[in-house]
Amino acid sequence: MFEDFTPFIIALVVTFSFMICIAIWNSINAPVPPQKAPPIEPGPSRTREILARFSEFYMNLNPEGEMIFDSGILPDPKQHIVHALYVGFDESENDDERSAIERGLRAIATFQERVGDLPIKKEMSEIEKSLSPINDQQNTDNINISYNFKLLDEEEFQRYSVLRDQELETHFQHLKIETAEE
Repeated sequence: MFEDFTPFIIALVVTFSFMICIAIWNSINAPVPPQKAPPIEPGPSRTREILARFSEFYMNLNPEGEMIFDSGILPDPKQHIVHALYVGFDESENDDERSAIERGLRAIATFQERVGDLPIKKEMSEIEKSLSPINDQQNTDNINISYNFKLLDEEEFQRYSVLRDQELETHFQHLKIETAEE
């Protein structure tokens, strides 16, 4: 057949070299494969940061009795805190965490718009004053002086109280939290 295999071998080498060049060209110009995302570092999420700030703020506020504050003094916008509470409730894993979120919802509902710089507190009626022990009355007077509350009569305070209660009921209905009738 063939007496000389040289042209056949040269053709194989050229073809093989050409295929190697194409493979190298494709590997150089190939798109970078997607990389695995870096692992999430443990730490507080934005939701937890908002909840921690609100919790610390509310504890430092040290509310006494039935008081209503202006929403303008909150460390974050009220809607952000409410959203964080909703997310926290959805992510809660046990009853203690759910109970803490419920307390947070009760606390955030005490912040209403157009209250003013001074928190409002219901003025005690004469009957309540006579029924309360003398020591409690003195403590209440001292608290009112140190925090500069704005005392409102029962009717005026009731307007803010109704708004607070309606808001709290809305939050509980949204999260399907059952409340005991008080």
